[in-house]
Amino acid sequence: MQDNIIIRQAGMNEIEKVMLFLRENWGKDHIMANSKELMCYEHAWNGEFTFMIAEDCITQKIYGVYGYIPYSKEVPRDMGGGIWKVIQNPRFLLGVELFKYVQAPSRCRMFADCGANPKTIGHRKLVGHVNQKLEQYYRLNPTISTFAIAVIKDRKISRKGNGAAYPFLDLKTMDLFQRYFDVTQYRDVMPYKDNDYIEHRYYKHIKYHYKVMGIERNGKIDAVIIGRDFQAKGNKVFRIVDFLGDEAAFAGTFDAWEIFLDEGGYEYVDFYEYGLRQENLTSAGFFLREADDVNIIPNYFEPFEQRNIEIHISTNVQDKFRMFKGDGDQDRPNSL
Repeated sequence: MQDNIIIRQAGMNEIEKVMLFLRENWGKDHIMANSKELMCYEHAWNGEFTFMIAEDCITQKIYGVYGYIPYSKEVPRDMGGGIWKVIQNPRFLLGVELFKYVQAPSRCRMFADCGANPKTIGHRKLVGHVNQKLEQYYRLNPTISTFAIAVIKDRKISRKGNGAAYPFLDLKTMDLFQRYFDVTQYRDVMPYKDNDYIEHRYYKHIKYHYKVMGIERNGKIDAVIIGRDFQAKGNKVFRIVDFLGDEAAFAGTFDAWEIFLDEGGYEYVDFYEYGLRQENLTSAGFFLREADDVNIIPNYFEPFEQRNIEIHISTNVQDKFRMFKGDGDQDRPNSL
């Protein structure tokens, strides 16, 4: 049976139309269905509304949407997945068609979905995606005796893995970032994030204040850590949400984290990641949180939930890639 459904790029004049669809079919109280300010920040910049729409070309009824986040201006580019919602419709596997259209090779080198719904693993396999999970690493502050945010039953003692001592350099402005770090050297590391994305995502966020710290190694910055503070129950922690550059530099940051945790008064620092070598993280004093770990290192802070959470991911890249908590829309406000 023939239908009139087409899949196309949403226009800049259709922001409220997509928000209405989400309000009616995703959740009436969801922030992306109600805050045009956040919707525009996440999905409407550089003159592009980053949503694909599946609609009836006769009635204009929307049957599905898929939001994406481009990591660079150049095409084909690497992109992160956002909201993917398809309602009952007359076409078999319309959701898969929409997925394929979003990541068409002409516009997309890598499509990375951080926070993928595990119920859609089968659909993702149909479009050639690899399904994995982020691993959560953490390092406790040795000067903290009582934890309020984390639940610590096994107090793991960090030990330095090598003799390197690479300090952090605070890259407070985008000018400093570009002066000390050249993102274009890592264009082959997927996903590639250009200066335009870094500035918009981390230096110009509409709510969060991110710390951008260069790792100083042998007189130069060839790796950057990006993260922010999280607060609950009167205490605070620091979460790394993104990492750029040479991961070998991370292995020499043991001393830098000791100073950072102590001076900041953090309970711990944690890092949801995929694709980095474990030895580089453990050398910096980080421990892997196992699935059955007796310790609880919370993920949710808006609102706060004191439980461990697994974050599922998927991508069309079959070989080496990286993914972090800050990718896609995982580190997005639930309120403004």
